[in-house]
Amino acid sequence: MMQGEIEDKLASRGKAFAVYVSLLLISFGWLALIVAAPMLKSENHHLSSFVIYRSLSAVCHQMPERSFYLHGFPLGVCARCTGIYAGFVIGLTLYPFARSLRRIAMPERRWLILAAVPALIDFGGGFIGLFTNTFFSRAATGGLLGAVAAFYILPGFVSTFRDFSMEIFLWRKLITKSRL
Repeated sequence: MMQGEIEDKLASRGKAFAVYVSLLLISFGWLALIVAAPMLKSENHHLSSFVIYRSLSAVCHQMPERSFYLHGFPLGVCARCTGIYAGFVIGLTLYPFARSLRRIAMPERRWLILAAVPALIDFGGGFIGLFTNTFFSRAATGGLLGAVAAFYILPGFVSTFRDFSMEIFLWRKLITKSRL
């Protein structure tokens, strides 16, 4: 193996790891916001909790009767969304044990579809009145979907930032040549 190839592999591994850690930290931060909303409200930090609840309302209906509670107040998102986000963090955490971080090929789409089926059944069955779904069923089916989604989203981010880095490199090379 040539010295340049070894450096490319090390750089690729480092970039993939940096993307992974960044996405993991952002995801943990997102979960922290979900939990922070009721904690802040219980400590009479009403403006802070209002801003978080209001921000999270863009991604969730936040129906109190479908939300887990902490300190007497609903989490920032419903049980299904909480499951999706928590499942995503779990999936990201397990990702390096299942696949290489540098692998940008996504799993077959059928796995994502299969992971979505329980959530669709849970939602659909409750919506048309076949059965009453529960906090557990919402969170568990959301968690499964979130965990599997991590195996599609991370490779996309790694690929995007790898390609972005290559574009920057090519633009720099082009600019440097044009100055000569």
